[in-house]
Amino acid sequence: MINAIIITYNPDLNILKKNILTLSTSKKINEIIIIDNSDNADNSIEFSKINNTTNRVKFFILKENKGIAFAQNIGLKYSVKSGLEYAILFDQDSFISSDLINLLLIGIKECNELNIKIAAVGPRPYDILEKRKSKSIIQKENIINKNITVCSQIIASGKLINLSCLNTVGLMDEDLFIDGVDHEWCWRAKRKGYNVAIIENAIMQHTLGDSRGNFLGLTYKIGAPVRLYYQFRNIIILSRRNYVPSYWKMRNLLGMIFRFIIFSCSTNEKKTRRKYMIKGLIDGLKNKKGSVKNSNK
Repeated sequence: MINAIIITYNPDLNILKKNILTLSTSKKINEIIIIDNSDNADNSIEFSKINNTTNRVKFFILKENKGIAFAQNIGLKYSVKSGLEYAILFDQDSFISSDLINLLLIGIKECNELNIKIAAVGPRPYDILEKRKSKSIIQKENIINKNITVCSQIIASGKLINLSCLNTVGLMDEDLFIDGVDHEWCWRAKRKGYNVAIIENAIMQHTLGDSRGNFLGLTYKIGAPVRLYYQFRNIIILSRRNYVPSYWKMRNLLGMIFRFIIFSCSTNEKKTRRKYMIKGLIDGLKNKKGSVKNSNK
């Protein structure tokens, strides 16, 4: 039995309800844990309605945005306390298929049979906006067989975590707040002798970014302006850590230059985006962590 942990922030309630319904049909799911970072009081009313449809859902309402890492850690600690072997993380903007849990469990079992020391496995994401499977161009992947690809990092949504490894690897880094949390944990796990892998026949539809833009023929992801603060700041913070892959540091440090130009010139809310990028860069150099709200203190 495993726990499913869904992190929400002002979610699309229709998608959330569909995902809860899908997960509740799985015999492998012990509880569905919803940790809500929203500051919207109306969500509590809607959540109470969802709670009445199944007794397998447990809500943690934080009433403010404490960051994805903080929320994930609540679910992970709760799952460890429940004595479970695995927990799976989801974002609110993923579309969960009915066979996803079984495919990931079969995949992690196969990894164990092949003596691959696994911290977590995840699905191959299918980017809804780009209408294609997401695959890193730079990240080195080790194809074990047609269904298992050992890699440097996997995204948070759909990440099936071996809870026993948390004693060694640790929980998610709450100082990062949001961007880079998923990858940093994978790199830390690798430093401790664990692997992470993608299970290729487990496909999960997922939205990466809010929309897409195009600049001189280059397609790029567009999110909320404040996300640029966390992205720029956390690139600086993570680039100081010796277990973070060199290819990631080089790509993202150089990429900051291009992103600054693109978001300053070719998107809406240019002034706001530029402000957050500069603030993130400065706070990264000052090693400020946590919420952007803390940077003003």
